[in-house]
Amino acid sequence: MNVLMVGPDSLEKGGIATVIRNFEKHYDSSMYSLFFLSSWSSNKKWRTIGKAFWRIRKLIRVNNISIVHFHVAQRGSFFRKVLLSRFIPRECKIIFHMHASQFDRFYENSNKFTQFIIRRSFDYADRIIVLGNGWADFYKKLTKTEVIVLPNAVKIPETTLFNPTAQNIITFGRVGWRKGSYDLLQVAQQINKSYPDIRFILYGDGEIEKVGEQIKAKRMRNVCLGGWLDKREQKEVIKNAILHFLPSYHEGLPMSVLETMAAGIPNLVTEVGGLPECIVHQKNGLIVKPGDVNGMVRELEDYLAQPKYRKRLSEVSRKYVADYFSLTNYHQKWDEIYTELYLRH
Repeated sequence: MNVLMVGPDSLEKGGIATVIRNFEKHYDSSMYSLFFLSSWSSNKKWRTIGKAFWRIRKLIRVNNISIVHFHVAQRGSFFRKVLLSRFIPRECKIIFHMHASQFDRFYENSNKFTQFIIRRSFDYADRIIVLGNGWADFYKKLTKTEVIVLPNAVKIPETTLFNPTAQNIITFGRVGWRKGSYDLLQVAQQINKSYPDIRFILYGDGEIEKVGEQIKAKRMRNVCLGGWLDKREQKEVIKNAILHFLPSYHEGLPMSVLETMAAGIPNLVTEVGGLPECIVHQKNGLIVKPGDVNGMVRELEDYLAQPKYRKRLSEVSRKYVADYFSLTNYHQKWDEIYTELYLRH
């Protein structure tokens, strides 16, 4: 039985591309074969989109596709997948795999007609897959289609990459308000008083100029921008990290959090999206309310002051991801979802 997976090119930046890349590299099923169609790329944006519309029906026919698995975010990503789903033959089942970090805001800020289109589009799908229970509660209000919770997963490194003497606090992802980058600058200013050797490095794209201007204006020597990294470069950076810090205001379930935990790097995150279902406070990481800069400083100072505490969080976070977020278990759950859909064919 064959499944067509539709989403951004797997070589693109971001969490969705990482999820697709993991399917390409590590999915191994005796029941299903995966085929891939890129619906977006940064270099050849319109050409890739046009090619997806032109190719999708032929790919389904030639490869005898039974299920089309769409990877979906908000705004343009959502509407591209909605339009592509209208090209799917009736005998094929449709999955909307929702990765959006701000779909609630996208929906609430849309006009009544757009909200109607969104609801109807979800009803048209056969399954909605979401990254956490909080998101499930939201989508269930919009659609009669069955909503299933399935968090993201990662490849577990063979050994821990945690360096207990490291002095870098890193952030992977986009730089900007949604990721809490401006709160991070406030935290860094306060931490510098007690721990002047600790450096905060933001890796990613986004509001680079704006954040860079604030760093320069505040004459901050303990914060720098590291640019976007490929996976090989990420691994080297992780080896010199004492913590991954993500003070976001909106999230799905960031791959950066799971990947750093799998490598043995503890996380300080906020109570948004699927993160409360992944991080247990002071057990396998640290979690505070979004915008609580003083709380972040307090947790960070405690963490930096206690070597045994850091080591314990590292060990537990790595084991937790191995137990609950491994790719092997994740792909087995996808086999179950595909099978249940196929049997209803």
